[in-house]
Amino acid sequence: MRFLGQRPPFALLLALVPALGAASARATPEPTPTELSVARRLFDEGRSAEDAGRWREAADKFHRATAIKDTPGMRYHLARCEEEQGAFVEALVEYDRARELIDSGIRAADVERLLPEARERVRAKVALLTLRLTDGVQNVSVELDGKALSVSVLGVPMPINPGKHRLHAVAVGRTTFDSELELGTGEVKQLAIELPIATTAPPAAPAPVAPEQPRAAAGAAPTAGKPPVKMRTVVVVTEAALGAAGLVTGFVFLVARSAADDRVRTANELVLQQVGGSDPNGTACAMKVAPSGCANLDQAQQDRTRDGMLSTVGFVTAGASAAAVGLTYWLWPRSAPPATIGLQAAPGHWDVAVSGRF
Repeated sequence: MRFLGQRPPFALLLALVPALGAASARATPEPTPTELSVARRLFDEGRSAEDAGRWREAADKFHRATAIKDTPGMRYHLARCEEEQGAFVEALVEYDRARELIDSGIRAADVERLLPEARERVRAKVALLTLRLTDGVQNVSVELDGKALSVSVLGVPMPINPGKHRLHAVAVGRTTFDSELELGTGEVKQLAIELPIATTAPPAAPAPVAPEQPRAAAGAAPTAGKPPVKMRTVVVVTEAALGAAGLVTGFVFLVARSAADDRVRTANELVLQQVGGSDPNGTACAMKVAPSGCANLDQAQQDRTRDGMLSTVGFVTAGASAAAVGLTYWLWPRSAPPATIGLQAAPGHWDVAVSGRF
């Protein structure tokens, strides 16, 4: 099965290994007639977008179609879309994939005739960048445009799309290397990554230490004028806050459930209109060819169930928290002061004071 339109595309593809491509083709299961129909529709939509100059949309359609049925024609059109967006390296890869498919035995005489010229045109647009490291640098990490590079590509010309790029390199015990560079169409450039040994800065003079003041031990009596916060108050406030959060959650998801109800009614009306306005057994969406809108109806029903459950959980939490506040407020003794332990320095000794009811 070949997908190729009448108008020849402009871009070219990089050659992959034919033997690997043939093995991959044998391992890939043959698509079903339904999948082939979807691939054909995606290809036609991609051609329409391509003819209109909507390159990104067309590339997306061709990508999805090749995931179902990989053909030289599909890869050829995808390469053109990549080139028109300035992604020459990606276009080169797609042209080479088309070449690989042809070498594996898939016949596409029209594509095979156009490939050499197309690939050479794109290859001439790709810039080549060679990164070289300073001798003796080990354990280096290099990033190009925020993506890590394998150290195996260092010292080898790398195909790069023209434009501005950011280079970042670090190594243990070395000064960080950062550089911005701009490559022109078809430009060949070499760049040395210099990572000099980092110098150690002299340690800063320590700040003067203030004389140590006697500090109260853990659990010491609070400062005068600031009464301690009782545990009973903390528990009550926490329970009240939990109740308020539950109440807000209940109301929010109650409103969301109401909105989901409206969506269920709207989606259901759309389905019913397609089956004649009546579906007493509720089986329209279970038909082999389900009416459009069934997916929206199912999603709306799931949202309604979820929002209803969360609303119930919120209100139950609010009620339980309100009951807990009441029990804590009435059953927790209020007259018992908290136990405190104080530690104070005195000439020649320390004084420990314990107060509270035990």
